Amino acid sequence: MIKKHLIAVFIDTGSTPNTPQWKRIKKSTELTIALNPETEEVDYIADENPTTELSKYAPSIEQPLKMIKDEPDFEFFWDKFFNMPTGQDAKVQYLVVFMFDKVGDGATAKYKAWNGDAIVSCNELNAVDSEISFDLMFGGTIKKGTVAVTGTAPDYVPTFTEGFTDASEAGK
Repeated sequence: MIKKHLIAVFIDTGSTPNTPQWKRIKKSTELTIALNPETEEVDYIADENPTTELSKYAPSIEQPLKMIKDEPDFEFFWDKFFNMPTGQDAKVQYLVVFMFDKVGDGATAKYKAWNGDAIVSCNELNAVDSEISFDLMFGGTIKKGTVAVTGTAPDYVPTFTEGFTDASEAGK
């Protein structure tokens, strides 16, 4: 069984391009990654009935985050909630690390990961449950690769490398 702490979602809280300052989303009570498959009906001439084809995915994460003052994840999303940014200002770089899926062995082992840009869409502040809820809507191409981590749980410091050295690492 894969445990929840082995899927780590990070956001870049920094403001310097190409130098991410990764902060892990730690104080959430849920983690569901929705792939949101998009399909289309194709009516091939050789078939009696239309066929459903899978055309693409539009992944997203819907998160409730506990409001704990001075926690880096709360402070980041509180700023987004309070200021209600739109357009480019609503974008953030994300990193999803699947820490149960190793590539390599020993001290050089890395984990499979996704990296890219997402839009932060704040949904609501629930004062009774002390939560801010938001969506991370992945945009564009998801870069697939590996992450090396330093530090200790849960405060890992990830370093993302795009791609794989061979097809077996990618799981193909």
